Amino acid sequence: MTKAKYQKLKLKVPNGVYPPSEDSLLTLGALQYAYGDVLDLCAGSGIIGLNAAVHADTVTLVDISEDAVRTIKSNAKANLIKNVKVVRSNLFSGLEGKRFDIIYCNPPYLPGKIDKKDWLDVATLGGKAGYELTIRIVKELPKHLKKNGKAFLVLSTAYDVDKVYKLIDSLKLRFKKIKSVKFFFEELILIEIYEDSWYSKL
Repeated sequence: MTKAKYQKLKLKVPNGVYPPSEDSLLTLGALQYAYGDVLDLCAGSGIIGLNAAVHADTVTLVDISEDAVRTIKSNAKANLIKNVKVVRSNLFSGLEGKRFDIIYCNPPYLPGKIDKKDWLDVATLGGKAGYELTIRIVKELPKHLKKNGKAFLVLSTAYDVDKVYKLIDSLKLRFKKIKSVKFFFEELILIEIYEDSWYSKL
């Protein structure tokens, strides 16, 4: 069991659920943008979405792990947070086309072959090259962002981030780097993705 605290939020994270880590703290750096309807995709312990609930009207937290969903519900109850909905889903598949003002996503990004029976693999590996899961997420963003909506996504130089940047451009979206943190083996980058206003007027 891991215990974590951010501002007034206290979390209990059991073994088998991705605990708050450096990438989580990086994503928390964009909390000030939360408003309206918020989605926390690949929510893990719920640290992003539950903190965003203070600023948002509603927050939907999504994870593929049954243990993560159970943990988020428990932490929401313990912190008296009521404007949240927790959904077990493989990325956007269980959201029925719902759109959001803000999407936060700290996806698995390490390269490697995923053993779906190993919770740590599922929580940390993004595919053989590392970017496969992130590519799937970016492709779906236009279907799930409201007009003028924004997504905040964690990338890693453990893979070729240019693959993601080129995909964003091809979808007629824009992006900018918000902040990053460097380690000896990789750099984690938080980017903001938003609609290109010029294309939106066509």
